[in-house]
Amino acid sequence: MVTPQQIAEYIKKVPPLPQTLRTAIAALDAGELSAAAKAAAADPALIQYLKQVVNSAAFGFRNELSDAGQIFSALGVERAKQLLYAYMVALIAPKTWRYFTLESHAFQNFQAGMMARWERIVRSLDAEEKYLSAAAILSAGLVVADAIFADHASDVALIRESGEIDLDTILERVSGLNFEKLVATIAKKWEIDPDVVRLVVLAFGKEECDGETPCELAKMLHLLLFYELSRPAMMDAGANAFVAFNPEFVSPVLEKFQDVVSLA
Repeated sequence: MVTPQQIAEYIKKVPPLPQTLRTAIAALDAGELSAAAKAAAADPALIQYLKQVVNSAAFGFRNELSDAGQIFSALGVERAKQLLYAYMVALIAPKTWRYFTLESHAFQNFQAGMMARWERIVRSLDAEEKYLSAAAILSAGLVVADAIFADHASDVALIRESGEIDLDTILERVSGLNFEKLVATIAKKWEIDPDVVRLVVLAFGKEECDGETPCELAKMLHLLLFYELSRPAMMDAGANAFVAFNPEFVSPVLEKFQDVVSLA
């Protein structure tokens, strides 16, 4: 159905970071929030995106943030970086989704909810804030999935007639690749911290990671992904079939997740 060569073509279509984002991220890496805000202000579409997200209910700021300086000061280095990567995902997301019956605003709500709750989780575990970017990058997998499976919808439907098979399993069966590798490839293309890339890979729940530092975070991110995919808008869009849920992988952190995300 889908050859590795064809998937490589999909990856080629993912653009590298534009200069505005590269400059802003470099300034954030240097701890220079004002320089990052100045760089971001050169891109009106970026500023409009940031205003929409930070002033949403998911982020919960009491006062409306209206310009780059306010936004970056309120967010801080790692939260700002997370939103810059989320903006990059928004840039590659389709205006009209072709496989998932997903509206643009629903995807933006999915992203915002993921990032806000992920921030709560990272802080509750007293983890390094660099891991905040992981939630933003994970959503890139949905964008890649939509492109691949829209072009092969009839083949996917035929395979899924044999049972409830998630899209990640289908992709791996027919091409030998999977979405964690694709998302990791995109993350590397955008020069994301290798530790964050590793966390994203682990969050797909296919590897044992008990001895690794971000293991607890990975289990929490796996749970968070499925919590967000279980929302009505994402289920109606068919996005809940994106990847397989691994209950055994997340069982050690389930109670803590419920406490942190206030699901209990």
